[in-house]
Amino acid sequence: MVSRVRLLLSIALGLCMPAALPQTATTTTSVTMRAGPDRSMPSVTLLLSNTSVNIVGCVANWSWCDVIAGRERGWVYTRYLSMPFEGSALTIANGGPRLGLPVVEFALGPYWDEHYQQRLWFAQKATWQRRWDQLRPPSPWRDPAAARS
Repeated sequence: MVSRVRLLLSIALGLCMPAALPQTATTTTSVTMRAGPDRSMPSVTLLLSNTSVNIVGCVANWSWCDVIAGRERGWVYTRYLSMPFEGSALTIANGGPRLGLPVVEFALGPYWDEHYQQRLWFAQKATWQRRWDQLRPPSPWRDPAAARS
């Protein structure tokens, strides 16, 4: 009974809480938005200096962020994105986790399927996937039991 009351209370509180606002950043210079978090990935568009973008999330090392600018979605190198922080502008590359941005992972297949099916280079998705796999080889498998000993 108590757990049911707690569940109902947490649902009610969740409904009363405002939705998280998207975090915005500004481009510090003209920069190419890419179809993945690497400069070898296809170009999505060019963002002009001082373009406002919504941050979806950044990779764990804070080098690239998945952003939305108008109707376009793609990846921007974080040295070219700044956010307000403690009264001044701070690049995401220098701010990293202090900026409170979510960490996201990139999976080329699902990401491209969702955002780029109308792009000319989408037809070569398998080729781009092989290139991506060569750039980012998978981590070696480790036995979880070995880590505990």
